[in-house]
Parts: sequence; structure tokens; C-alpha cells
Amino acid sequence: MIPGAPIVVIEGVRARDGAGEAGRSRGSLVGATASLGAGVHAVLGAPEDGTLALAELLAGRAAPLAGRVLVAGREPFRSAAARARIGVLAAAPELPDGASVASSMSVALRARGAPSSGAAALLEPLGVAPLLVRRKASLSFAEARAVELSLALGVPQPLLICLVEPFADVAVPSPEPVRERLRALADGGACVVLITSSTADARALADRIHVLDRGVIARTEPGDGDRLAGAPSAAAPGAARTEVELHVLLHERGPDAPGARALAAALASVPAVRACAWEQGPPDASSTLRIRAADREAAALAILDAAAREDVTLAAIASPAPSMHDVRAATALHLAAVRPRRPFGAPGAGAAPLPGAPPHGPVAVAAFGAPAPPGPAPSDPPPGPAPSDPPPGPAPAGMLPVAPSNAAAGGQTGADPPLADGAPRPPETGRHDAR
Repeated sequence: MIPGAPIVVIEGVRARDGAGEAGRSRGSLVGATASLGAGVHAVLGAPEDGTLALAELLAGRAAPLAGRVLVAGREPFRSAAARARIGVLAAAPELPDGASVASSMSVALRARGAPSSGAAALLEPLGVAPLLVRRKASLSFAEARAVELSLALGVPQPLLICLVEPFADVAVPSPEPVRERLRALADGGACVVLITSSTADARALADRIHVLDRGVIARTEPGDGDRLAGAPSAAAPGAARTEVELHVLLHERGPDAPGARALAAALASVPAVRACAWEQGPPDASSTLRIRAADREAAALAILDAAAREDVTLAAIASPAPSMHDVRAATALHLAAVRPRRPFGAPGAGAAPLPGAPPHGPVAVAAFGAPAPPGPAPSDPPPGPAPSDPPPGPAPAGMLPVAPSNAAAGGQTGADPPLADGAPRPPETGRHDAR
């Protein structure tokens, strides 16, 4: 192979899996295209998006209906030499026939030209060596996948390691040895493909994240995954800056002590914070703030400074992984931004329309003070308040005003009075959007 050349090439592939009931298709590919080199690649999607169909193609267990799949220049479905250098963890265990795990692994090792005595050496690094003496029929689903995972990671001179959900339903004591082995294989020049629906797993290990959306690879993001649920890519025309989300866990010391509400008020006028929502817990419990910001490090420093000023006790600051729902919503915006010349959802060359797409062009969504996309200004609204405008009067309980105020400047707010019947007020939630 030429150094730096792609190891896996997927060109306009159409395929269906057989994972549904009675062998029917559960998901399909409708023109997927990608070039994957050495490193760790996460393909993020659900079976309905075609992830299982892609796994069957990469493993050489099926041929595409159209297009082609190449591994090191060879079609894995037609080349036994290519398949011998591909490690595979399928969605369901498929161990070779054998009365015991040892005999089953021996069959697999002999098939790829390796000594059958090396089974124990494959199981030990993952901490599952005791499975070697078990009967194959006694293995649980997760234990059988652990044995298959050890075989996949032990392929000699691997070109491709294709793993379906390697950190789910796999009976290994710790995922760390698996992550270390995958990183070592990638650093050694192999192409490692993690097919998963877990954004946390994708962000934790992958160098590149490829979002598979309804049969096509719709977008690719860096391995840190900050843009997975953010605004469209910065390369897209008129795109907004990427936003990150931080979750702040803090301890409520008492009814009169500063807590989530005081910290949210202190962050209201901080430029590094674009929006903040909080869920306040009862005294001697925990509260949570959800922060939206353009820069994670600047926002974290602002949170620490505000907590010190307000004498708030922080328990943790974390950056949560987005859900698949968040990724799908962001992918729809991404596709709308990179296809500005035709209505979003209209069929194009080699692409199928996206179900549920609006018929009259891209939809602009403004959130957390993001700039509006370029284009003609909408027609002037009729005079009078908009239907969504709040009625005049004081702000609802638990909400911070947008305009600067004593609370927005970081002042503390006392405990709310009890209800009319003397009962304490329930835990409150609130939100403010920075402008």
C-alpha cells in the first residue's frame, strides 16, 4: 500500500441488511461514500440508518447491490486474503462450531493461519481467560461477544478492525484494555471502524466521527465531537459558531445559602456564557446548571470565578455527550446549510430526499444568540405584540430577566416566601439566554 493512502474506500454503495424479522431488511445504504485511512473512525448511527448493512460489507459477508467497497484495493467479499486481515465483531455472536470455547477458537485461528495454541494469549489481555474452559453452549450473549472481540483484536497484520458496539453487551471486566488495544492497532497503521449509536463512545476514542443518516454518510466531524449537536460546520456558508454545553453540579447548603439561583444570576452578564438554565434542588441536595458557551475553557473559568465570588460549592463541571436525537437535529441543519441552492429535502444527484423535510427551503433556527443565516429579511410583522411575547408585568418565578439588574450583576437573591397555605415552594427551574 502507498503510505497515507486510504485503507477503506466506499463508493456510491447501495446495500440492505438482513437483520429484520424473517431475514427482512432493517436498514439500508442509499449511496454511501467515504475514504478511511489509518486511525480510529466512528460511524455514528442506528441500525435503521444502515449501520448493520455497512458492517456486513466491511466484514466481507455481503456484496453491495451497487457501488463498491475496497479494503487495501480488494473487495473483501471476493478476496479471502483481504478477509484474513480483517477483524470483525458482529452485532450477534457467530463463533465457529466447537464443543468448547477452546475448540471454537482453535477453528477460527487455524482458518486465518495462526497457531491454535494462541487462544489463551488473546483472552488474557481482556481479562476473560476463564472463558476458555467453558462449553460454548454455556456462554451468555455478552460472553460470546467477548470471545469474538478477543479474536477480532488478535488478527495478524490487520488492515481493518470493524467492531459493532464494542462497549455494549460485551462481558469484559473493564473497557480500558479494549481502548488501549484499539489505539495501538490504529497507531500501527490499521483502520479501526467503530460502528455505534453511542455518542459518548464515539467522542471518547475516535479520531474522526462519520454520521450515517438514513443511508448516507451525511457529515464528518473531529473526534472530540464538539460540533455533533452544535451549529452547522464552520465551512458552511453563513454558519454560526460552534457551541458547547457544560453541566455544573453544585451543593445546596441551605435555604438562605447561595446556590444554583445565585450562580446563574452571576453568570447572566458573563460574555463567555451564552445561555444558562438551572434546576434547583432542596437544601442539603444537589442542583444542576446547564451552560451553553462558545468556548469550553473560557466558560469553565467563568464558572469557577462566579462560584468563588458567590460562595457556591461546586461538585463537578462536565461536558455531556449529545444524544442521537441532538445529532440528528444538528445534521438536518448541517445539510440545509451545505445545500443552499435547492430546497432542503428535494432530491439531488445520488441522494434520496430526507423524510419529513420542509418543502420550501432551509429552515433557520436561532438559539442562544446565534447569528441568523444570510438571506432576504422577512416581511415586517403586523403592529402589536407577537403571539409569543410575554404579557407585561413582573417576570415569572424562577426566570432571570435579560436586561441587566442587581441579580444579573451577581447579587444574591433571598429565599422565596412560602405559598399562601404555608407549604414550602417546590423546587424551581429557570433559564436565561445571553444576548
